[in-house]
Amino acid sequence: MNLKKSALLVSLAAIPAITMIAEDTSANTYYPNYSYDQTQVSKVIQLINNIDPASSSYSYYVQEAFTAYYNLNEYEQRGVTNINTLFYYYNYTTPNGNYYLNVVQTFVNKMNSISTTKSSFLRDVQEANRYYDSLTVSEKSSIPYYLVTQLSTYNDNIAKMRAVENSFKLLSTVDVNYTTNYLAALRDFNALPYSYRLLIQTIADEKALQYSQYHSVEYNRATAQKVVSAISNLTSSSSTTAVGDVRTMYNNLTTLQKSYVTNVRELLYIEDVQKNVENGWNPYYYDEKENEDDYEVDYSNITVNQRGSTYYINMPVSEMDKHTPTLISVSDSISLKIPRFAVPVSQKNAVVAMTIEENDNYGLAFSASLFDEGFEFASYIDIEVKGLSSTDVLMRIGDQGEYLAAPFARKLNKHVIKTKTSSEYIVKNETPLFYDIRADGHRYEILQLAKRKIVSGVEPNYYKPNASVTISQYAAMISRAMDLTAKNPSTYMDVRGKWFEDSIEALIEADILDEKKSNYFNTEQVVTRKQAAQMSIRMLEHAGVDISDPDYKGIPFKDFSKLTASEQYFVAVAYEYGIFGGKANGRFDPNAKLTRSQMAKVLHRTLQVARMM
Repeated sequence: MNLKKSALLVSLAAIPAITMIAEDTSANTYYPNYSYDQTQVSKVIQLINNIDPASSSYSYYVQEAFTAYYNLNEYEQRGVTNINTLFYYYNYTTPNGNYYLNVVQTFVNKMNSISTTKSSFLRDVQEANRYYDSLTVSEKSSIPYYLVTQLSTYNDNIAKMRAVENSFKLLSTVDVNYTTNYLAALRDFNALPYSYRLLIQTIADEKALQYSQYHSVEYNRATAQKVVSAISNLTSSSSTTAVGDVRTMYNNLTTLQKSYVTNVRELLYIEDVQKNVENGWNPYYYDEKENEDDYEVDYSNITVNQRGSTYYINMPVSEMDKHTPTLISVSDSISLKIPRFAVPVSQKNAVVAMTIEENDNYGLAFSASLFDEGFEFASYIDIEVKGLSSTDVLMRIGDQGEYLAAPFARKLNKHVIKTKTSSEYIVKNETPLFYDIRADGHRYEILQLAKRKIVSGVEPNYYKPNASVTISQYAAMISRAMDLTAKNPSTYMDVRGKWFEDSIEALIEADILDEKKSNYFNTEQVVTRKQAAQMSIRMLEHAGVDISDPDYKGIPFKDFSKLTASEQYFVAVAYEYGIFGGKANGRFDPNAKLTRSQMAKVLHRTLQVARMM
């Protein structure tokens, strides 16, 4: 044997074999788009075997084998079993051949250290990438293609895995597209090779549990119940920070969980109160953006004459607008708004005569007559008064000169009085004092009602917020608040001649209370939550509030189905208007007794919706 060839073969045998990644050429797993020509693969193997280092054409045959190898596709190159010999010959015939051989061996060692089952997998791939990127173009050309392809496959799968991991991290149960986004992330997760799925299995399991809980009735009810309890602990006297924290809790719920929060209206109500504590008004149900220009119609036959501080208005019924309230500008500070149905159709040829007298103490007297007789409108009309302070309270002056409650609301820069009859009003601004409501949750509502003389203390300076409310007591408060008086005496034995006779009878005549077939009205009966809901909605109806049918499916109370059809209607409407919410246990509890503190909140809210407060 030629000495040069013998030395070369000895040195070749001494080189550690380059370990190749095992492959299965029977099934094209790695390169599904490539064909496999076994004839060409065998030809390259034979060319390599025929290389003779002692031959004068040695370099030529090495280059020929090298070119034939690179003419194969990547799938076929993996079938060349003696490629290490070719690379050895190739590097041996080039300058610095041993250096290039070391480059290949170093890269092979790094690739052989990579395994998806090792905790260092990602770090090892990163290290192989860093080494390969540091090579020159000529150094990279000495690296077998199958190794470069394998590294590229690692990188592609890692990128896909990272994208799936990020999709999982971005999932949010408060997102309306949560379900769609989760299922998309899960689909991409399942498309990953098994070994890569294992690398992010922890976050996948975490999100799968979250998805399961998202659709779990029991879990969602339990989560919502925490918010229900938090809202139940709030009052209109709670700090803005406490209310804000509960609002954040509610906002972080999913849509499904929010549907189980039975007392969200309570939260809305408290937020409304806190926004308007200084003035005591709630614009939530009063459209302050109402465009008054819609009512500025030229009523040529409606006259307004002034004599001193008294204004005389003559309004032919035939001149009233048929579709919108008739607006009459009395002076720069006073105007009237009269609905068409406030005057019976039978009086279409009549003229309603009205007078408004302004007093020096910011009060006024209003009167209306028809055919020179006192006239009572069929529905409430509005007397709008400008120039009063936002904290001023209008009181009605009674027949004996006493100060009585008057229904009015604050709208923009006006006090809007609701009335049906002739009345005299005066401005007062007195703050009542109750020693026993300083820590009461409905202190704000109690004081607002007391300032208007709608409620009063049981004893001097003591409101007794935890005491129960009887039908007679509640009827008296409602009649004061809405300026209702009876036209007839009562026929009930336990009502006739009592201090509350006019109130009970007035509410019966206004259809706020039902008549009873018995000779006794049972006036000392304590008001229940369902009775208060019924009375509130009938108050709104009497005030002319247009009430649409409630969405029964949206009522979240657990015990709602146990109510009668009539009770369900009143409770549902009261819930939708925010007059009533649920209790901490998720129930409405219709037969629970109403305390004076709770009554203040219910009455205050009802009057706000009726635009009487």
